[in-house]
Amino acid sequence: MSNVPHNDIGQALQWALDAMHNPVTTTADWLARDIDPTQPTAEALLANPAVTLAQLRQAKNVFKTLRILGETAADRRMGVRLYVASIAAALVRFNTRISTQSDAALERGFRDLQEDHRMPGRLRELATAALRVMRNANQNLESDDSPRSMSA
Repeated sequence: MSNVPHNDIGQALQWALDAMHNPVTTTADWLARDIDPTQPTAEALLANPAVTLAQLRQAKNVFKTLRILGETAADRRMGVRLYVASIAAALVRFNTRISTQSDAALERGFRDLQEDHRMPGRLRELATAALRVMRNANQNLESDDSPRSMSA
């Protein structure tokens, strides 16, 4: 008899079945569970309002790797979308930019995620909210450039 607990075998079998049906999502979900084992999917991790900034930084780095080193084009596309969703979540929840990408590149990434109907709605909503945060930040910067502000 094996020393592997029954629930670990069941979990491994479930992961194998998931991988057969949707390998791209399963890879991303495995990566997300490495960051937070209580979250069943990458979507759940990134959409979770209780996710920490440290977890979002970790997710960004993990999904950046997937976007670069993914085995298939679908893996790399998923990596891009989740990378962008990680940045969006940090911007929306913590008002913190965890990327050195330019405003234009981030806006493009957020728009691409927002318009990708293959992605879960909660992640597309994060992209919409991140675009709003960026727009508001840019408006505040413009108002700070007034002559009164510059002399202060």
